[in-house]
Amino acid sequence: MRTEKIVVGSLQEAVEELKRSYGDNAIVLSSRVIKRKKYRFFPFFTDTLLEITVGIPEKEGESEFQKEFEEKIKVYEELERLKSTLNEVVKSVREKGETEETVAGETQQFSMRAQRVLERMIYRGVRKDIAKKIVEDACGYDIELGKLDFKEEPHDSIIESLSGSVSIEGSNFLESPPRNVVLLGPTGVGKTTTLAKLCYLLKRSGKSVGVITLDSFRVGAVEQLKAFVSVMEIPFRVADTPDRFVKSMREMDGRDVVLVDTAGRSQHDRLRLNELKLFLESLETHIYLTISANLSELVMYEVIMQFGMFPLRGLIFSKLDETSHPGNIINVAYRTKLPILCFTTGQTVPDDIVMASHDYLAKLIIEERHELKSAGNSSQA
Repeated sequence: MRTEKIVVGSLQEAVEELKRSYGDNAIVLSSRVIKRKKYRFFPFFTDTLLEITVGIPEKEGESEFQKEFEEKIKVYEELERLKSTLNEVVKSVREKGETEETVAGETQQFSMRAQRVLERMIYRGVRKDIAKKIVEDACGYDIELGKLDFKEEPHDSIIESLSGSVSIEGSNFLESPPRNVVLLGPTGVGKTTTLAKLCYLLKRSGKSVGVITLDSFRVGAVEQLKAFVSVMEIPFRVADTPDRFVKSMREMDGRDVVLVDTAGRSQHDRLRLNELKLFLESLETHIYLTISANLSELVMYEVIMQFGMFPLRGLIFSKLDETSHPGNIINVAYRTKLPILCFTTGQTVPDDIVMASHDYLAKLIIEERHELKSAGNSSQA
């Protein structure tokens, strides 16, 4: 047997090349997606290709060769895997917003380093129109280059730009929290663990905290939250009716801040959402919507729209550790103008939480190897 490698642009092209060059005897041994530079001096312009290794049996002993490889490799399964890989590549390219076309055709007014940052932002999931606006605001005109370039170091310039386009509430929340804080969100986004983490941070900052849960439906929900807050010696109440909710709030009168946990509601379940609204209408509350960072951008907008029946004061993004496109967070915050309160980066309580800051946002979208947990602030990470 001899092996050869072919590089092609698509699955269909691979099938045609194999049939044309090797007939029906070639067997696919392995395949992988590779990237090849389009232009010699521009390493960030690349093409996505398929490299396929094929085995070609010798004429003598061909039947034994075929029998051996039929036991180990099934061509049909390999081609199906190739098809799946290609679908993922196409999806990734679409989500990047056609990065290469954007950088090559629409950003010639930027310096090379500004173009590199812009490409990285788009790769991380920031929409090209938003990324371009953020980079433009971070730049000034450089007379020597004849192009737009960062006013300071890229990171500092992006922070300054983000501060004018994306609102945050991270540090202010711990210093001066609102009296009554409610966490809403779809089922399974991690509201309960997020609330427990916020309890810890608020208590550590010197605030007296109380907790009320409206989630008496989910099995184990009350016990889970009660276990969290009992360790922190925080008063805890369960309210399964609007009247009991009002009574529980009165019992928390001496507290600086009261955190309210709610049962997960599907954004499509209008009946359940209206039931929850009856609880919250009786008191003045600050409502934060919790959204999984691993959702697609369109689904995030759908969730915000359906929960828009409540007076939302800001957003919490959970499961940041489960997404490779954190730029969706920038897109949603930029377009909805809702402030970001915090991020959760895992399930560990009281750790794995980061209060939002423009510095952290900048690291998420422009640093290639950004640690999700804040350096030097492990309790908030």
